[in-house]
Amino acid sequence: MKGVRVPRAQGERIRLQLLEEGVLRAGYRIFADDDHLYMPVTEDVEGLEMVEVEFEPLPRERTYREQLQSVLPEALVDEVHTFDAIGDIAVLDIQEELLPYAQDIGAALLASHKHFNVVLGKGGALEGDYRTRRFIHLAGEERTHTIHREHGLELEVDLAKVFFSPRLATERKRVAEQVREGEVIIDMFCGVGPFALFIAKRAHPEIVYAIDLNPDAIDLLKANIVRNKAPCIEPLCGDAAEMVRKLPAADRIIMNLPHDAQAFLDTAFDALAPEGTVHYYAIVNDGQEAMHEQDIGEKAEAKGKRAIIRNTRRVKPYAPLSHMRVYDIKLV
Repeated sequence: MKGVRVPRAQGERIRLQLLEEGVLRAGYRIFADDDHLYMPVTEDVEGLEMVEVEFEPLPRERTYREQLQSVLPEALVDEVHTFDAIGDIAVLDIQEELLPYAQDIGAALLASHKHFNVVLGKGGALEGDYRTRRFIHLAGEERTHTIHREHGLELEVDLAKVFFSPRLATERKRVAEQVREGEVIIDMFCGVGPFALFIAKRAHPEIVYAIDLNPDAIDLLKANIVRNKAPCIEPLCGDAAEMVRKLPAADRIIMNLPHDAQAFLDTAFDALAPEGTVHYYAIVNDGQEAMHEQDIGEKAEAKGKRAIIRNTRRVKPYAPLSHMRVYDIKLV
């Protein structure tokens, strides 16, 4: 096989050069003798000594699908759903027919994705006022705590104690990009603070009031404020309906509680400053988007206002016939 022979002292510099030029052949092991390194290449390289030698192939790691094929009946391989990546934890939704193979699926995922150290399976639906869920340990270290990185932020998360979705990263960025310098923000259901932190770090608001009913979420938020150097966030633990009434009018209110936010729209409308915006999230049945818009309009009319929906979009699928949707609302 075609290769180059280079002095050991120049090896790393030349390896990087070959990579940059796109001529370093992948899949084969670089080797050395007393004075030289030998690197496989795809073509002659001007200025370097060319040689013909045998290179040892690198072992190819099996893909996730190949790993699954080795532990599952073929008919079930396509039934394995995608997973969420939260820090170094992978979270799987294991269907009932796959439960006997759950540990094997976890081991297959861990073997094919080296950046994960933990694999968890969802152990049921979201429960209680804090909307947390039980998890089943499938593979790797036995823990639910991790550091999740998103858009340059580091978010401390404990999945057993708080709800967190990595699938809203794009939405969090979209909202933060709308914030003007000096705004007063209320994040009514902040969790560990992904919306609040992104806004605090990227948009220079005057203050972000970050509210959550779950004391564990607020404790993690406080740690995240320190970790990300975001002192303009004021964490508040309590019921959003009560807490918001004590705060100054807000230029922007985030309502990321899609199953229950509808019950808090009146509170948000009362707290909104003139020209302000409410980002309201809801679970919507496909084809019933207009019904939610009508409800928003009626709640605004009850306040003597008219709701203008400046933007609405599908955020992510939720179930086969429903999705999570955002409405960006202004009142006039």
